[in-house]
Amino acid sequence: MNKAKTKLTRQDAERLFEGLPAGATARVSSRPENPFGPEASDVVKRVEDESALWKDNLITLPVAIELPRGYDSVSRMREAMTRALRVKWVREGKDEVVAEFPEGWTAIRPGSGPSELRDPSGVVRGLFGWAKNAELRLLPRYLIESQTNSSNGLGSVLVRDRGNGQILERSSN
Repeated sequence: MNKAKTKLTRQDAERLFEGLPAGATARVSSRPENPFGPEASDVVKRVEDESALWKDNLITLPVAIELPRGYDSVSRMREAMTRALRVKWVREGKDEVVAEFPEGWTAIRPGSGPSELRDPSGVVRGLFGWAKNAELRLLPRYLIESQTNSSNGLGSVLVRDRGNGQILERSSN
């Protein structure tokens, strides 16, 4: 009796779909087979005004910072970076910190040597490694160099722009 009831239910179900074509190739639904459409795998083009929506400018750095003269703690150095470079500190972990830099800043890892932190004009503004005790070493925009004149023994001080190598100021003695 159990089998008879199952057989009747099956026949009733088949009668419901009598007019439809049989086979796996027939489309019953008006929905597409790929619900996301063919455009789902296309690359998204970025619009210039979307910078607030994208997080391309998040850069992971080591927690430690090599302190230049005049800074007594890492927290003061981070405050100075926030003011000068407009850096926002997003998250701090045990060995790394995630910072949001202004648009155009990048971290580049060359084939050998430390990773480079570059500003929008491509000038290297910091160097860092990924060892456990790695430190971020910030490089100033301007270099102060001493230069000696071998003919008369006098020296001079140069202020050089690291971006283009141009001498901005020269003192002569």
